[in-house]
Amino acid sequence: MKLLSRAALSEHLLTVAGANREVLREAPKERGKQVAMGAVLLSTAGLAMVSASYALHIALHLWVPVAILGGLVWGLVILNLDRWLVVSSPRLKHWWSTLFMAMPRVVLAVLIGAVVSTPLTLAVFSAEIGTEVRVMAAEAEDEFNQRMQDDSRTAELEAGQARIAELEADLADGVTQDDVNEAPAVVDMQRRLDEVTTRYEAAEAAYNAEIDGTGGTGDQGFGPATDARRADRDRLRAERDDLALQLEALKAETYEQLLAEESQKTIDQENELADLRADVASLQQRLDAEAAAHEAAVDGSDGILARLTAMSRLEDGNPTLGTAHRLLFWFMTALECLPILFKTMLALGPPSLYERLLALGDEKVEERVKLRMQTEYEEAEVLAKAALGAAEARAARTLEAESRATGMVLDAQLEVTRQGVERWRDEQLLDADAGPSFVKQPV
Repeated sequence: MKLLSRAALSEHLLTVAGANREVLREAPKERGKQVAMGAVLLSTAGLAMVSASYALHIALHLWVPVAILGGLVWGLVILNLDRWLVVSSPRLKHWWSTLFMAMPRVVLAVLIGAVVSTPLTLAVFSAEIGTEVRVMAAEAEDEFNQRMQDDSRTAELEAGQARIAELEADLADGVTQDDVNEAPAVVDMQRRLDEVTTRYEAAEAAYNAEIDGTGGTGDQGFGPATDARRADRDRLRAERDDLALQLEALKAETYEQLLAEESQKTIDQENELADLRADVASLQQRLDAEAAAHEAAVDGSDGILARLTAMSRLEDGNPTLGTAHRLLFWFMTALECLPILFKTMLALGPPSLYERLLALGDEKVEERVKLRMQTEYEEAEVLAKAALGAAEARAARTLEAESRATGMVLDAQLEVTRQGVERWRDEQLLDADAGPSFVKQPV
């Protein structure tokens, strides 16, 4: 069973390599080379499948089984391309002609190898690249936040939100004692009351100091000076009390006035608040949309392009890493180009027994085709000659028949003419016997 499995595997590899089994029966030693070529082609296709699966998983975030299925399809495509490149590489008479014909295939193989090897090299350095991608995402986030902070729309949004809070607080409080106290007339009246109160307190202090002798004239007890200071104190107290009564009346009047104005003010503030809320909501929605788009871009910034950018940044900061990356990249590219390079090198060298037998087989096929075409041509020529002879015979018979028919027609015409002449003669004779006076002319 093991031998059968190996034989079956060898047959499949020969199919992959595009080998001619009839030629291999004549040159069994060449079988191993063709099996090895098939294995190389299958290996490069396997690398292409792994590379494509990783690329699909990273770039499109596909589920692993789906990515593997896509990689399998890509591997089959690469296998067919490599097989075509190997099978179609010709061996010409001169080595430079062979090399010239092989160069486009080599270039195509290099391009395919570069495409296939790129995801593999990224996979090898995935840890370092992942760290750099996160750094790039953080930098992009900081740049976006700074740009949004410097955006005039952000300042406009903050001003609108502050104004909304102010209007909402004002509407919630209504008319308060602070509003009354802040009215200009009340403020002016309160200032005058404070000034008179201050003067009254000073007069009270001077009156008491005059009584106990600590101030004024320095004489203790009551006297003319004491009476004068008492009169001044009483005047200021009366003025203070009058201003206090006026202030209370003014506050009541101002409160009523503010209540009357509050209704219209509330309507204006509510309209302003509605407009501000709509503007702020629209602006906030636009900024949120930009933030969401940026967030989605950051979340999807770990694709192939971002990883290539991260790899470039790593190479700029770490020359050793850059050298390792380039060596690995070209090594994997060379692996992918190995079949066509190997085939080209074989084509530049002396032809092998397999190639000679294959060329002889092609020559035999060509000779057989030429012989068959020559035979078919000769057969066609013979048939054409036979057909020509038959046509000539038919033409001769037709001519003979036409000649006989023409003779018969001429004989019949002569006979008719002869009979007509005889009838005319007989008629003339009869007319002659009837009398000479009238001669009947023939019609």
